[in-house]
Amino acid sequence: MDKSFLDVINNNLSVSLKKVNIINVKRSFTIDNYYDIDNTIIYPISGNFRYGKYKRIISNEDCIFIPAHSTVSLSFGSKRTKTLAYEDFIDKKTKYIYKDNKLRKNTNLDRYLIINLDVKAYDLVNIFHTKNLDLSVINKNSHIIPLFKRIVREINSDLPGAFKVIESLSNQLVYELIRDILSRQPLFSSIEENFKFFNDQKILDLFKFIEGNIGNELSNKTLSDHLNISEDYVGQFFKNNIGFPPQDYIEHRRMEKAIKMLREDSEAIKVISNDVGFRDTAYFCRRFKMMFGVQAGKMKKRLNEI
Repeated sequence: MDKSFLDVINNNLSVSLKKVNIINVKRSFTIDNYYDIDNTIIYPISGNFRYGKYKRIISNEDCIFIPAHSTVSLSFGSKRTKTLAYEDFIDKKTKYIYKDNKLRKNTNLDRYLIINLDVKAYDLVNIFHTKNLDLSVINKNSHIIPLFKRIVREINSDLPGAFKVIESLSNQLVYELIRDILSRQPLFSSIEENFKFFNDQKILDLFKFIEGNIGNELSNKTLSDHLNISEDYVGQFFKNNIGFPPQDYIEHRRMEKAIKMLREDSEAIKVISNDVGFRDTAYFCRRFKMMFGVQAGKMKKRLNEI
C-alpha cells in the first residue's frame, strides 16, 4: 500500500458528521436525482430500498454508500413508488415522510437511517470525491452494520452525550468503510492512486491556494502563475490525479461553500454567489440547479430528514 496514502488515512484525515437522521416513510417514493456535496450512507432499518437506473434492491441489513457529488436514483418504501425530481420532493416532503423522525411503535413503517459525512485529507480534499469510485453496497456481514444499529439506539435514547457517541461511531464508520472498500478492491486504485500527489508540496500548496481564494479569480493561468508552472501541467495534474479538470474541481468547491452558506446564513443569493466566486448571479443559479436539481433559493428549505 502506498505510504503517502497510509499517512493521509492515519494522520491527516478529518471526519465531520454533517447530519444523521431516521426517516419514517408515509408513502413510498423515488427521488430521481438525489445529489449531495457530502458522502451519504443509507441503512434500511425496515422496508425495501432500491437504487440506480435499474432499481436494484438492497438485501436485508445491507447498506449503501454514495460518494460525494454522485447523482443517483433512490427509492424508499415497500409499495409502488411515486417518482419525483429532488426539487419537487422538497416541496412535497410532508406527503411522503412523517415529521417525527423517532422510531415509532408501528412496526409496519418503512424506516431508514441516513448519515451524511464530510471526509477530507488535510482538510482540503474529500477522499471519496473521485470519478473512479462508484457507489458501494456494503454486505450485512461487514463490521460496519453493527455500528448502524448502535447509532439507531443512540438516536432514540435520551442518554447524556448521545450525539457525542454518534460522532465517535461515525468516525469508526469511516475507517471501517475504507477497510471494506480495500477488501473488495485490494489495489484501492479508485482512491489510493489519487493520493500519490500528496508527496508533492507544490500540489498541497495549490489546494490551499484554491481554498483560500475560492471567492476570487481562479483561472488555470492564475493557478499556474501561483506555482510558476505551466497551464498544461495544472490541467494534466487534475485530470490524471483527481479525475476531472481544475475548473470542475473549483466549481465543486465553490458550490460546497455556497450550500454551507445557504444552510447556515441569511445572506441573499446574490451575496452568496459573489462570495463564492460567481460574479453573474443568474449563471450561478443555472449551474446550481443543473448540479443539484434544486433551485438555490430552495436549498434553505432542504430536508432535514434526507
